[in-house]
Amino acid sequence: MNKSSIIILLFLLIFSKNYSQFHKLPENIFSVKIKGSNQDYPVFNLSDKIFFSFDDLNTKKSSFYYKINHYDFEWKPSKILKSEYIDGYDDNLIESFDNSYNTLIDYTNYQISIPNKDLKLKISGNYSISIHSENGDFLFEKKFSVLNKMISTNIKIKKSSDLEKIDSHQNIDISVRCDNCNKFNGNSSDLKLVVVKNNNLNNFRVIEKPDYFLNNTLIYRDISFKGGNEFLNFDSSKINSTNVKVYKTELNDFYEIYLRTDIDRTDSFYQYNPDVNGSFVINKNFNNPEIENDYSLVKFSFKPDRIDKKNRVFIIGEFNDYKITNKYELKLNNNIYKGEFKFKQGFYNYKYLSLETDGRIKKYSGNFWETQNIYIALLYHKKLTEKYYKLISISETSSVNIKN
Repeated sequence: MNKSSIIILLFLLIFSKNYSQFHKLPENIFSVKIKGSNQDYPVFNLSDKIFFSFDDLNTKKSSFYYKINHYDFEWKPSKILKSEYIDGYDDNLIESFDNSYNTLIDYTNYQISIPNKDLKLKISGNYSISIHSENGDFLFEKKFSVLNKMISTNIKIKKSSDLEKIDSHQNIDISVRCDNCNKFNGNSSDLKLVVVKNNNLNNFRVIEKPDYFLNNTLIYRDISFKGGNEFLNFDSSKINSTNVKVYKTELNDFYEIYLRTDIDRTDSFYQYNPDVNGSFVINKNFNNPEIENDYSLVKFSFKPDRIDKKNRVFIIGEFNDYKITNKYELKLNNNIYKGEFKFKQGFYNYKYLSLETDGRIKKYSGNFWETQNIYIALLYHKKLTEKYYKLISISETSSVNIKN
């Protein structure tokens, strides 16, 4: 292979790695949310009502269709037919929608509830509602889980016992009670434990087998996660007022909100800062919050300790499913990264990260064992004669009571 071929190959490898980090989000879609679960993580029983909604800021009315998709424990498509997991049919037109009321930025709020006249879910496991255009093109999706609860799970969070990680990591111990553990962990079946941090389905660990059995209990020990740091936040619920994070608001064609400049927290010390673990909460101080809350243009500014002009900087949170996307990229201006993005009135968590030229992701928040995170343990089971993984247990806890 000659020199020019090697250079081209290296370029393609770097480009493809960078490109694989990106997710395309429609520019006109905002405030995608699944509601109805009693837990922070979107998990439901088969009998529960699931509510899904999103806003379309495109002034030209569109027709949206939705599909239901089933996945395995690590969110890969299940090898089963539609008829095996839904009763009815999907690829249905979204017929329920309302136009915004008394807002400066017009939008349409679309809603889906499941079960409905067209379909209901038949089995447990991981799902998504995917939204498609009238031409059948995929636009975006929102993931959730359905539980067939059979056994109980308990989670304990502690500091890492590794001296090199003791100040930066959190370890998870999980115990699973089962009357006959062999039926879940024998040669005739497969058991998978998945631990998710802060409801971020881009940040999970799959544990293939327990460390040991003890008194009809499966024991999983020392599942390690970086502690991270508390999320940054802003509150735009009162859209025309200032607060701790908002130093100025302006009303032009619509509201513009200016946030105070954020700094790099990578090498800082831990500071307690209450958050909602990456989530967002739409302002509820209206009779119909879904259509009466306005949108504003929120202006971010961020000053890192070190600047590499080749890197690209983004904000992430549940508002964009923690995905790196051009829609939420900041641009460098006089050694400060700046960006302005539309947000519906509410309280939002966010963090900054950069995508480096070699495809690595750098977070500007540091890692601390004290950070308050939510951890969710999901247990999946599949017999060798079955086609899909059932979700048989879920447990959720916070590191607020982490053991030293």
